[in-house]
Amino acid sequence: MKTLFIVGAQRSGTTLLSVMLEQHPEILMEKNAVSFRLISVFNNAAEILPHNLQVDRNDFYHWLIKNDYKGRLASLLDLDNLASYDSMKGLIAGSIKRKLEAEQKTYWADKAPNLQLYIPELLLLIPEAKIVHIIRDGRANAFSIAQRSYQHLQWSAQHWVEMNIPGLINQDLLGKDRYHLLKYEDLLLEPEATLSQLCTFLDLPYSGEMLQWNRGALAEEKRYVKSSLDTGKIDRYLSQLTAQNLRQVERIQGPLLKKLGYSLHSQPQPEFQTLSLWRKIYYHQLSNFKLLFRSRQKGMQNRKNVEIKLPFRNRAYTFLLKLGQDLLARPIVRTIFRRTFYKEQHFRKED
Repeated sequence: MKTLFIVGAQRSGTTLLSVMLEQHPEILMEKNAVSFRLISVFNNAAEILPHNLQVDRNDFYHWLIKNDYKGRLASLLDLDNLASYDSMKGLIAGSIKRKLEAEQKTYWADKAPNLQLYIPELLLLIPEAKIVHIIRDGRANAFSIAQRSYQHLQWSAQHWVEMNIPGLINQDLLGKDRYHLLKYEDLLLEPEATLSQLCTFLDLPYSGEMLQWNRGALAEEKRYVKSSLDTGKIDRYLSQLTAQNLRQVERIQGPLLKKLGYSLHSQPQPEFQTLSLWRKIYYHQLSNFKLLFRSRQKGMQNRKNVEIKLPFRNRAYTFLLKLGQDLLARPIVRTIFRRTFYKEQHFRKED
């Protein structure tokens, strides 16, 4: 069984890479991300099990997985034969193997931005996994997050650093044969060479079908991933950010940008200064407060650009959750917002 996970900061090209790899005749790409569901459901088991120690092991895990978020794990895992597996790791491996055989594919793949923060938990469940971490120029990424996700620019710049530093550490820990760093700009400028190198990492033959991700009749304005590679995205931020904004971003990102091979534009080059914890919280909560009053937000559903209208109740809940995550201890947040993390606490036989 071969498994691949596409990780990276949001707005870094994970969706583009996933739709390209989906065209490879030997890769089965999950339509709905399940990586975090796998990690969450077994993490939640540690909190739920003390209330259900009298329940049969197989009944407990069957119930836990069946009631997981939107049934995503139930659609992946072989619950009908759960009792035949001697471990949950065996259940995951056996289920993926069955799915690959049914689809006549070699690789099972999943795209999960920010999963790079949870590689130890992932490898506990799927120890042989390979990971591709896609990296985008931090200035373009920060500008994109500020525009599309309505976050403060300096918070977005700091977020890029915190999402990509783990990539360097993970590669050092696992080695380059297990953890591959791929630049978004290389994918745009040299797609064939970049994908060919990626196929070598995966021990797969190169397939030109990966460059035919734009098949289909979906109107261009509805596509989340455009039908052609827009190389203008690479340095568009230069015309969108003021000189002061650019300097603020490079002050935060400078050392990592240079480490990853990006050149700085500000002259003289600013002295590196990461955001303090309190400034991060301030910028994050400033954006959080503004989002409380933004009823329409841009997003992606089924790989389509959509405008989502959120009721005030939903926005208020999200506002309080993010406020709690910044200001309260994690156990307190999980207790207050219990249903965000798991649906039920006590096993019910009728489920």
